[in-house]
Amino acid sequence: MIHFLKDNTCCQDGGGDGPEGKDCLSKWKRRLETVSNKYNISSANTIKAHAEYQSSLAWQMKLKNWNDIIKETDENADAIVKELSFFIEQTGIVCDNSAETVKAFKRLLGLVKSIFDTFYDYNGEKGLKHKIIGFKKEIECLKNVSEEDKAEVIQCIEVYEEKIIMVCDMTDTVLKQLLETFKYTNLLHSSIGGCYGLEAKLDEMLDVFEGSSNGGNPSYAATSKVEKEEDSKEKSKGRKKPILDNNYSYPCNDVVVQPMPQLPINQSYYYIQIEQDLERALHKTESLKNDWIDCKKVSDKHLSERDSLREAIKNAESAESTK
Repeated sequence: MIHFLKDNTCCQDGGGDGPEGKDCLSKWKRRLETVSNKYNISSANTIKAHAEYQSSLAWQMKLKNWNDIIKETDENADAIVKELSFFIEQTGIVCDNSAETVKAFKRLLGLVKSIFDTFYDYNGEKGLKHKIIGFKKEIECLKNVSEEDKAEVIQCIEVYEEKIIMVCDMTDTVLKQLLETFKYTNLLHSSIGGCYGLEAKLDEMLDVFEGSSNGGNPSYAATSKVEKEEDSKEKSKGRKKPILDNNYSYPCNDVVVQPMPQLPINQSYYYIQIEQDLERALHKTESLKNDWIDCKKVSDKHLSERDSLREAIKNAESAESTK
């Protein structure tokens, strides 16, 4: 075995006259050094490729999660639009009915008021309350009627007079209750219909969800000036390039691309951009995965060659030491 390792012919590439060493063990050691360097480089490339792949995969999963949330939110927004449309339709019916109720109640109030007016003097015309008193006096002044008949008639008139007085006593209470009810009927109608009523508010909400409140453009959620400034500062910290450039390093920074709610969602720039970014991330991740696999194959090849050389050198040195 030792004779074989020391035999010059085992390491000769040709005739054996070249300047290279003819000793197999020395040649294996030089080869091991070369292969080890190649493995270190390929291993570093593999680690880098794997890190890039993992980073891209994580970014892809974030985009997928956002895209799923956006689609689900868009479906919910569509459901809200349908529910709002139905609710607005029903509110319109209630509004029309309340308007008719106000008109009818106004007529009823006028009718009741006119009935009560007949009991009181009005515009020089005597009311029933005054007329019944005059009627009693006229009965008492009759000369061709017996006192018994007068008393009987006056008794009937007094019963009627008591009822008139009772009705007159109810005037303030009844009219007050009617006016109070009329007031709340008006309030109910104005709170449902009109420029500031429920129907108008629901229409505004529907316009927002449909995106028609901003000239057909996506509507941004209301944000205070302070919140906008803080959001801008936070994004500027994580931004590697200006936001208008739209050329972020890949994978992107999730702080930079933090979503801003827009309605309708399916027409918003963010919705479209996320879909495009997700498609790009899918291709990029697949490409990085293939690069990592290719790098790993190279590093595994160099690793196998390095381990084989180490084992051969170890065996050779062991054999030489026992010579």
